Amino acid sequence: MPAQRAKKLFDEFLATAVAEHKFSSASLSIQDSSSQVLRRYERLVGMTSRGGYFPLDHEQCAKCIDELIKDEAFAPGAASSFLLTHSIVIAKWRIDGEEVPTSSRVVMNYGRLPCISTFFQFETVEQFQSVKRVLEDIGLCKLNEAHLKPIKIRKAAK
Repeated sequence: MPAQRAKKLFDEFLATAVAEHKFSSASLSIQDSSSQVLRRYERLVGMTSRGGYFPLDHEQCAKCIDELIKDEAFAPGAASSFLLTHSIVIAKWRIDGEEVPTSSRVVMNYGRLPCISTFFQFETVEQFQSVKRVLEDIGLCKLNEAHLKPIKIRKAAK
């Protein structure tokens, strides 16, 4: 999926199904560490890469996603030498207009091997179904019921 479409769908998911989230981490890897592209990204984020690898803060991540979108528009296939990973912690779902606490996270990969990895937790099957519907309506991904498992809670030793 092109970065522009992935970003649009991911932003729509966050705006629709997530009431509270925060940036967790991000990184950018550029395969060709000798290229002019690498130098351009070093200038963009204000740091020298470590062999084509950049740990990114929230602002740098946003700049790199926007730049990757421009690169893809200018040269289709340009993203094949990039892997941008953006991780977000979700503190609250938005379920039927209500804020529901969660300890979830999601990782979005842009560029080479684009994908979304979900590490979602729900208190009820209804919450799962609500988020599943949002993701399917948006067209970002499909959640599979096979991954809906109860969390085993250890009882405190007495």
